[in-house]
Amino acid sequence: MAPWQARAIDVDFQSKMPPGWLDAKPPVDESLDKQLIRKILLSAKGLSYNFVLINHTKAMQLTLQQTNSCMAGVLASPERRQLYHFSKAFILVQGMHLYVLKGSAWQKKLTAMQNEGKVSILNTWSKDARALLGLDYERSYGAELDPLVRDPAMAKYLYQKQSGVGIGDLWPMLKQKRVDMILEYPFLLPPDYEALLTGYPVAEAEPDTAAYFACHKGPVGERIIKRLDEAIAELVLDEEYLRLQLEQVEPQYHRAFLQTYHQLMAEP
Repeated sequence: MAPWQARAIDVDFQSKMPPGWLDAKPPVDESLDKQLIRKILLSAKGLSYNFVLINHTKAMQLTLQQTNSCMAGVLASPERRQLYHFSKAFILVQGMHLYVLKGSAWQKKLTAMQNEGKVSILNTWSKDARALLGLDYERSYGAELDPLVRDPAMAKYLYQKQSGVGIGDLWPMLKQKRVDMILEYPFLLPPDYEALLTGYPVAEAEPDTAAYFACHKGPVGERIIKRLDEAIAELVLDEEYLRLQLEQVEPQYHRAFLQTYHQLMAEP
C-alpha cells in the first residue's frame, strides 16, 4: 500500500465555509450547496479537511499554488479544466434568474417584456432598462451573459459585491430599493424574501447549471478528486439527495430538470 493510502489525505478547502464548519451543527437554513457538500465530505473516505474562508479570486489562486488545495461549488469551463482537476458534477440547480421587487415598476416592465416566461438581459437591462443591477463581480455568469454584464459601457448601472459572505447583502439592498434588480440562482433566494420578490429565468443563461469540486492539478489533487468522485457516485441517485435539489426547482420545470439531472449524473 502506498504511503498516501495509509493515512488520510489532508485537504485545504478554499471556500465560503469558515474553519470548523464541517464539525459544527448545520443551521436550519443552510443553503442547498452546503448541505450537499457536507454529505459528500462526510461520505468520502480517506480525507481530512481544513476550511479557509476567502473570496473566490483568492481561492482560485491558492488552489493553483497548493498541492492539497481544493474548492467546492465551482462552475466548469474549458479554460478552468486546463488549470484544475474537476470532480463529477455533484449539484444541478436552475439557471440564473433576474429578481425584482413585487409590485415595483421593474416587475411591470419585465412582465411585459417576458417571452415564454423568460426575460432577455440583452433586450431589457443592457439595452433599454437602465436599472441598477446587483451581482457578484468575481463570478462567471456564462458565455452569453458575461459579455453583457461586463460591458464597460454598462458599468455605471452595476452594483457589484465580492464573493463570500457579503454577497448575501444584495437581497436586503433589493428590499430597500438600493438596487433595482439582482442576478442570482433561485436556490440562493432566502426563504424570508420569497414573498417579496419575483424571479424571471434569464434567456441568455443555461436552463440548469451544474457545479463541481476543483482541486490542484497535480497527483495529490487527482487522488482527492478520486475520493470525492466515489462519494458523489454513491449519493447522486439517492432519493434524499435528489429530493433536496428538486425542492429548489419550480414545479413546471421538474420534468425537464429530472431529465437533465439523470443524464448528467449518469456520466462516467
